[in-house]
Amino acid sequence: MISPCEVVQSFVYLGSLIDNSGSCENEIRRRIQQARVAMTKLTEIWRNHNITEATNMSLVQSLVFSTFSYASET
Repeated sequence: MISPCEVVQSFVYLGSLIDNSGSCENEIRRRIQQARVAMTKLTEIWRNHNITEATNMSLVQSLVFSTFSYASET
């Protein structure tokens, strides 16, 4: 016998938060938080004076912006 589907308020599908309201507000908040965490993990690199500004910007674009834009941490 087939059991009924569970009804949930929200779930993550392919890296995106889907909720029952249809709003993307929570997804945007979630991505901003993920980008903030990614930025914080790089604190030691930002403080290293041997790394050029161009390298730092490349790191931000590849590690932080991608996390925010695509909800991807890898």
